[in-house]
Amino acid sequence: MSSVYYTVTPEPELFPKSYIVRIFKDDNPSRTVCFPVCNPLNRVKTVNQACEYGRLAVRQIMDRESAE
Repeated sequence: MSSVYYTVTPEPELFPKSYIVRIFKDDNPSRTVCFPVCNPLNRVKTVNQACEYGRLAVRQIMDRESAE
């Protein structure tokens, strides 16, 4: 069984204009997706969307591996 995880990183760090989601499988980058901040006053919504994408992508990879 391999390890699959995701990270959510703000770009730039101080006043983020987007959040980068990176999916890793066995410590190798598998996917990278950018979530731009649509509403600067409500960055939390964008962070939540990025985290949800990361959770679903990891689950999809794990489900695919368990089916094999």
